[in-house]
Amino acid sequence: MKSGKRQWMTILALGLTLVLLVACGAKETPAPPPTKAPTPTPVVSQPEATPTPAPAVEATPTEAPAATEAPAATEAAAPSEATAAPEKEVSYDTVFPLPDDVQNFMGEGGESQINFQTSLTLEEIIEFYRQVLTEKGLTERADHTAISDTTFSMVFDGWPNGKALVIQGVDLGANRNVNIRFEDI
Repeated sequence: MKSGKRQWMTILALGLTLVLLVACGAKETPAPPPTKAPTPTPVVSQPEATPTPAPAVEATPTEAPAATEAPAATEAAAPSEATAAPEKEVSYDTVFPLPDDVQNFMGEGGESQINFQTSLTLEEIIEFYRQVLTEKGLTERADHTAISDTTFSMVFDGWPNGKALVIQGVDLGANRNVNIRFEDI
């Protein structure tokens, strides 16, 4: 029995190491925003090009059908709300359930492993996955659950592919990193 526990702890340590490596790689992605800093110089040329007609063109087609139904003031408010909603709704190519707050999503789609950060606390993440996965008919392997102040690891059974669903998280300070994958355990 000690050998099985030692094996599980080794798997947990390797998984958390992977999560930290991926998280460190994700922290390097803010490097591109400094390249956006030189962009303000070309921004001067943007007013010359005046791309404002393009948004107006996008708003105009929306306004045209609405013009027959509502006054112009209402039409102007409706496109801004419609424009704001798609920006907030982001779809990720994965079969795994995700909380509303997902940042720095990485994955190849479908059932492949995913990694993301969130501002949710570790407790909120654990509660979210316990609720969502239980509602989907999965059962948590309590003997494989490990929770500390800065990390967690949970395993769920019952996914249609027959593999165990592993969810691990690490507190990175401002955000938490979450890794989800299938394993033969």
